[in-house]
Amino acid sequence: MKKSIAKYFVVFVLLAAVFNLGGCALLLYDYSDTQDVILEAEDGGEYDFYVDNVLVCRQTDRCIYGHRKGTLCQHTVDIKRGDTVYGTNYYGYWEERPLLVKMMVERDDNKCPETWKGASVIVEINPE
Repeated sequence: MKKSIAKYFVVFVLLAAVFNLGGCALLLYDYSDTQDVILEAEDGGEYDFYVDNVLVCRQTDRCIYGHRKGTLCQHTVDIKRGDTVYGTNYYGYWEERPLLVKMMVERDDNKCPETWKGASVIVEINPE
């Protein structure tokens, strides 16, 4: 009788571990579906940050935008105070590459470009 209880306990522990690992895998998959892109103003001032004409952060010097990897990394980043636009940056992959270059150099256009610091955009202030 003790053997059957031990057997059921082992089966229960194994099933719990499998379900727990499956849940962790789903969480990791969901997390890996987005890429954090750090947005900053060149002068370090506080602005409203807009990505593709949608407000993502209000009155801050640094903003983190979650880019969905399933979409093309091609964003217009504006910094504003009120209705005044102080700077614009066209971030991501805007240029059309020749077919030969596309064949020779593999690039995932759905993932935004990164440096050693990660994906980041510094929006220059328009001098006018």
